[in-house]
Amino acid sequence: MQRLQAFKYELMPNGEQVRKMRQFAGMARFVFNRGLALQKARYEAGDKKLGYAA
Repeated sequence: MQRLQAFKYELMPNGEQVRKMRQFAGMARFVFNRGLALQKARYEAGDKKLGYAA
């Protein structure tokens, strides 16, 4: 039987790293919300779902 082992690490970023992580999170949120808005618009127009490859 195979045993899985997990490791936990605590991040202790400096000020620049915190700024970059927040910037990345903001960009990811923007992209997600833009994709959600596109899906909602297509749904309301009666179009097919937009796939990943589009």
